[in-house]
Amino acid sequence: MVSYEWIKLSWNKNYASHYIPCCPHLDNPNMLLLLGVPGYATDDFFLTALSKYGEIVEAKSQPKPSAIPKFHIPNSSKFFRDFSKSSAFRCVFVQFLSPDGLSHFLAAAKMGISYHIAEYSKPLTGYRKWVSEHQSMYPDENELRKECEEYMAEFDERERMKLQREKEMAETPDE
Repeated sequence: MVSYEWIKLSWNKNYASHYIPCCPHLDNPNMLLLLGVPGYATDDFFLTALSKYGEIVEAKSQPKPSAIPKFHIPNSSKFFRDFSKSSAFRCVFVQFLSPDGLSHFLAAAKMGISYHIAEYSKPLTGYRKWVSEHQSMYPDENELRKECEEYMAEFDERERMKLQREKEMAETPDE
């Protein structure tokens, strides 16, 4: 049975708070799962705020815990994502380097910790946020072209090998 701890998360001391349930991941002893995280809490915020409990390998958000199944092969492209980036409520996985980091965080969460995001980062809002999101929609042409050419070279090699195997199979006589 999973036991949840709760952390208090708000924009700053004057704003209403969100209480975020968090628990250790069942399959990975170094991973923390945070549920119902508001859009203003970025992955970078969690990297910064939780690093005082232990070294963090990565913090990754996704729309829901089951958005990417366990058997999924991760997409290495930085242009074509497996799922859309959401600014709505989502879940965040924080991977600590060692189980000690996770246990230190959970011990602090039991004592009741509170985070004010404005103390760690100043996320873009309003017009600046829109401009930033709009500009990030358009990838760098040279990087995209390079990635596509690398992918097509790998694809062509796989197809050539497949045709070669089929040709070898056709040449071997049946007994």
